[in-house]
Amino acid sequence: MADIFDEVSEDLRQEKITQVWKKYSKFIIGFVVFVIISILGYQGYFSWKKNQLIAQSEFFFKALDNLENNNTKNSMEYFIKNSSGNADGYEMLSTFGLAENHFKDNKIEKMTQNYKSIYDNTNFDNYYRDLSRILSVIRDKRSSYEVLHDRLKPILSSPSKLQILAAELEIILLIRFNMIKKAKLSLIKLLNRSEISIEQKNRLTLINKLYE
Repeated sequence: MADIFDEVSEDLRQEKITQVWKKYSKFIIGFVVFVIISILGYQGYFSWKKNQLIAQSEFFFKALDNLENNNTKNSMEYFIKNSSGNADGYEMLSTFGLAENHFKDNKIEKMTQNYKSIYDNTNFDNYYRDLSRILSVIRDKRSSYEVLHDRLKPILSSPSKLQILAAELEIILLIRFNMIKKAKLSLIKLLNRSEISIEQKNRLTLINKLYE
Protein backbone atom coordinates (compact mmCIF):
# COMPACT_ATOMS: atom_id res chain seq x y z
CA MET A 1 0.00 0.00 0.00
CA ALA A 2 2.83 2.34 0.90
CA ASP A 3 4.44 1.65 -2.48
CA ILE A 4 1.31 2.82 -4.25
CA PHE A 5 1.32 6.13 -2.32
CA ASP A 6 5.00 6.56 -3.10
CA GLU A 7 4.36 6.05 -6.83
CA VAL A 8 1.45 8.49 -6.79
CA SER A 9 3.55 11.01 -4.88
CA GLU A 10 6.41 10.61 -7.34
CA ASP A 11 4.04 11.06 -10.30
CA LEU A 12 2.62 14.23 -8.77
CA ARG A 13 6.12 15.54 -8.12
CA GLN A 14 7.19 14.92 -11.72
CA GLU A 15 3.98 16.48 -13.01
CA LYS A 16 4.66 19.56 -10.86
CA ILE A 17 8.22 19.80 -12.15
CA THR A 18 6.93 19.51 -15.72
CA GLN A 19 4.45 22.33 -15.11
CA VAL A 20 7.12 24.56 -13.55
CA TRP A 21 9.47 23.86 -16.46
CA LYS A 22 6.78 24.69 -19.03
CA LYS A 23 6.02 27.91 -17.19
CA TYR A 24 9.57 29.13 -16.54
CA SER A 25 11.69 27.34 -19.16
CA LYS A 26 12.11 30.49 -21.28
CA PHE A 27 13.41 32.45 -18.29
CA ILE A 28 15.73 29.64 -17.17
CA ILE A 29 17.16 29.14 -20.68
CA GLY A 30 17.49 32.91 -21.11
CA PHE A 31 19.37 33.24 -17.82
CA VAL A 32 21.76 30.40 -18.70
CA VAL A 33 22.42 31.94 -22.12
CA PHE A 34 23.03 35.33 -20.47
CA VAL A 35 25.57 33.82 -18.07
CA ILE A 36 27.40 32.05 -20.91
CA ILE A 37 27.47 35.21 -23.05
CA SER A 38 28.70 37.23 -20.06
CA ILE A 39 31.56 34.83 -19.42
CA LEU A 40 32.55 34.72 -23.08
CA GLY A 41 32.24 38.51 -23.30
CA TYR A 42 34.44 39.02 -20.25
CA GLN A 43 37.07 36.65 -21.61
CA GLY A 44 36.95 38.40 -24.98
CA TYR A 45 37.26 41.83 -23.36
CA PHE A 46 40.15 40.66 -21.17
CA SER A 47 41.95 39.29 -24.24
CA TRP A 48 41.30 42.52 -26.19
CA LYS A 49 42.49 44.63 -23.24
CA LYS A 50 45.66 42.57 -22.95
CA ASN A 51 46.39 43.04 -26.65
CA GLN A 52 45.72 46.77 -26.32
CA LEU A 53 48.13 47.00 -23.41
CA ILE A 54 50.85 45.17 -25.35
CA ALA A 55 50.34 47.51 -28.32
CA GLN A 56 50.49 50.59 -26.07
CA SER A 57 53.71 49.42 -24.41
CA GLU A 58 55.27 48.78 -27.83
CA PHE A 59 54.28 52.27 -29.04
CA PHE A 60 55.67 53.81 -25.86
CA PHE A 61 59.08 52.13 -26.06
CA LYS A 62 59.36 52.87 -29.78
CA ALA A 63 58.64 56.51 -28.95
CA LEU A 64 61.34 56.52 -26.26
CA ASP A 65 63.83 54.93 -28.64
CA ASN A 66 63.16 57.59 -31.28
CA LEU A 67 63.37 60.33 -28.66
CA GLU A 68 66.78 59.12 -27.46
CA ASN A 69 67.97 59.17 -31.08
CA ASN A 70 66.65 62.74 -31.49
CA ASN A 71 64.09 61.60 -34.03
CA THR A 72 61.41 63.85 -32.57
CA LYS A 73 59.02 63.53 -35.51
CA ASN A 74 58.63 59.74 -35.24
CA SER A 75 58.72 59.92 -31.46
CA MET A 76 55.90 62.47 -31.51
CA GLU A 77 53.73 60.23 -33.69
CA TYR A 78 54.10 57.28 -31.32
CA PHE A 79 53.47 59.38 -28.22
CA ILE A 80 50.33 60.92 -29.78
CA LYS A 81 48.94 57.45 -30.51
CA ASN A 82 49.43 56.55 -26.85
CA SER A 83 48.03 59.74 -25.32
CA SER A 84 44.44 59.26 -26.45
CA GLY A 85 42.70 58.68 -23.12
CA ASN A 86 43.56 55.07 -22.25
CA ALA A 87 43.48 54.18 -18.58
CA ASP A 88 46.65 52.10 -18.21
CA GLY A 89 49.12 54.85 -17.39
CA TYR A 90 50.46 55.21 -20.92
CA GLU A 91 48.35 58.31 -21.49
CA MET A 92 50.22 60.14 -18.73
CA LEU A 93 53.66 58.77 -19.62
CA SER A 94 53.15 59.58 -23.30
CA THR A 95 52.08 63.13 -22.43
CA PHE A 96 55.34 63.52 -20.49
CA GLY A 97 57.03 62.25 -23.66
CA LEU A 98 55.22 64.80 -25.82
CA ALA A 99 56.35 67.55 -23.46
CA GLU A 100 59.95 66.31 -23.80
CA ASN A 101 59.62 66.34 -27.58
CA HIS A 102 58.33 69.90 -27.60
CA PHE A 103 61.08 70.97 -25.21
CA LYS A 104 63.74 69.53 -27.55
CA ASP A 105 62.08 71.32 -30.48
CA ASN A 106 62.03 74.55 -28.43
CA LYS A 107 58.22 74.67 -28.58
CA ILE A 108 57.83 75.88 -25.02
CA GLU A 109 54.18 76.87 -25.24
CA LYS A 110 53.18 73.42 -26.46
CA MET A 111 55.40 71.86 -23.81
CA THR A 112 53.65 73.79 -21.04
CA GLN A 113 50.26 72.75 -22.47
CA ASN A 114 51.34 69.10 -22.26
CA TYR A 115 52.39 69.51 -18.64
CA LYS A 116 49.19 71.40 -17.87
CA SER A 117 47.10 68.55 -19.26
CA ILE A 118 48.84 66.29 -16.71
CA TYR A 119 48.55 68.46 -13.59
CA ASP A 120 44.95 69.38 -14.41
CA ASN A 121 43.93 65.73 -14.71
CA THR A 122 42.55 64.59 -11.34
CA ASN A 123 42.63 60.95 -12.48
CA PHE A 124 46.42 60.96 -12.27
CA ASP A 125 48.37 60.43 -9.06
CA ASN A 126 49.19 63.68 -7.23
CA TYR A 127 52.91 62.93 -7.27
CA TYR A 128 53.05 62.93 -11.08
CA ARG A 129 50.78 65.94 -11.30
CA ASP A 130 53.15 67.85 -9.00
CA LEU A 131 56.16 66.58 -10.93
CA SER A 132 54.66 67.96 -14.15
CA ARG A 133 54.26 71.37 -12.48
CA ILE A 134 57.89 71.38 -11.38
CA LEU A 135 59.18 70.36 -14.81
CA SER A 136 56.96 72.97 -16.41
CA VAL A 137 58.51 75.69 -14.23
CA ILE A 138 62.10 74.49 -14.63
CA ARG A 139 61.92 74.30 -18.43
CA ASP A 140 59.90 77.43 -19.08
CA LYS A 141 62.40 80.28 -19.63
CA ARG A 142 59.85 82.63 -21.21
CA SER A 143 57.07 83.17 -18.69
CA SER A 144 57.12 85.82 -15.98
CA TYR A 145 57.86 85.20 -12.32
CA GLU A 146 54.17 85.61 -11.46
CA VAL A 147 53.10 82.97 -13.98
CA LEU A 148 55.76 80.49 -12.90
CA HIS A 149 55.14 81.06 -9.22
CA ASP A 150 51.41 80.53 -9.69
CA ARG A 151 52.19 77.10 -11.12
CA LEU A 152 54.18 76.22 -8.01
CA LYS A 153 51.62 77.49 -5.49
CA PRO A 154 49.50 74.31 -5.32
CA ILE A 155 52.62 72.34 -4.31
CA LEU A 156 53.94 74.96 -1.88
CA SER A 157 50.61 75.10 -0.05
CA SER A 158 49.96 71.36 0.16
CA PRO A 159 51.50 68.36 1.97
CA SER A 160 53.07 67.17 -1.28
CA LYS A 161 56.07 64.82 -1.35
CA LEU A 162 57.66 67.38 -3.66
CA GLN A 163 56.94 70.42 -1.49
CA ILE A 164 60.56 70.79 -0.33
CA LEU A 165 61.82 70.58 -3.91
CA ALA A 166 59.22 73.16 -4.97
CA ALA A 167 60.37 75.46 -2.14
CA GLU A 168 63.94 75.19 -3.41
CA LEU A 169 62.74 75.94 -6.93
CA GLU A 170 60.92 79.00 -5.61
CA ILE A 171 64.25 80.32 -4.26
CA ILE A 172 65.92 79.71 -7.63
CA LEU A 173 63.11 81.63 -9.33
CA LEU A 174 63.56 84.56 -6.95
CA ILE A 175 67.30 84.65 -7.72
CA ARG A 176 66.66 84.31 -11.44
CA PHE A 177 64.33 87.30 -11.39
CA ASN A 178 66.78 89.28 -9.22
CA MET A 179 64.69 89.26 -6.03
CA ILE A 180 67.71 88.51 -3.87
CA LYS A 181 66.37 89.70 -0.51
CA LYS A 182 63.25 87.58 -0.81
CA ALA A 183 65.37 84.67 -1.98
CA LYS A 184 67.62 84.88 1.10
CA LEU A 185 64.66 85.03 3.48
CA SER A 186 63.08 82.00 1.82
CA LEU A 187 66.42 80.21 1.81
CA ILE A 188 66.98 80.69 5.54
CA LYS A 189 63.41 79.61 6.24
CA LEU A 190 63.90 76.45 4.19
CA LEU A 191 67.26 75.65 5.82
CA ASN A 192 65.52 75.64 9.21
CA ARG A 193 63.08 72.94 8.14
CA SER A 194 63.92 69.58 9.67
CA GLU A 195 62.74 67.44 6.75
CA ILE A 196 65.22 68.68 4.13
CA SER A 197 67.79 66.13 2.94
CA ILE A 198 71.54 66.47 3.47
CA GLU A 199 72.08 66.97 -0.28
CA GLN A 200 69.52 69.73 -0.38
CA LYS A 201 70.93 71.36 2.74
CA ASN A 202 74.40 71.37 1.15
CA ARG A 203 73.01 72.99 -2.02
CA LEU A 204 71.11 75.64 -0.08
CA THR A 205 74.12 76.38 2.15
CA LEU A 206 76.29 76.89 -0.95
CA ILE A 207 73.70 79.23 -2.50
CA ASN A 208 73.49 81.14 0.77
CA LYS A 209 77.27 81.66 0.83
CA LEU A 210 77.26 82.92 -2.75
CA TYR A 211 74.83 85.71 -1.83
CA GLU A 212 76.30 86.71 1.56
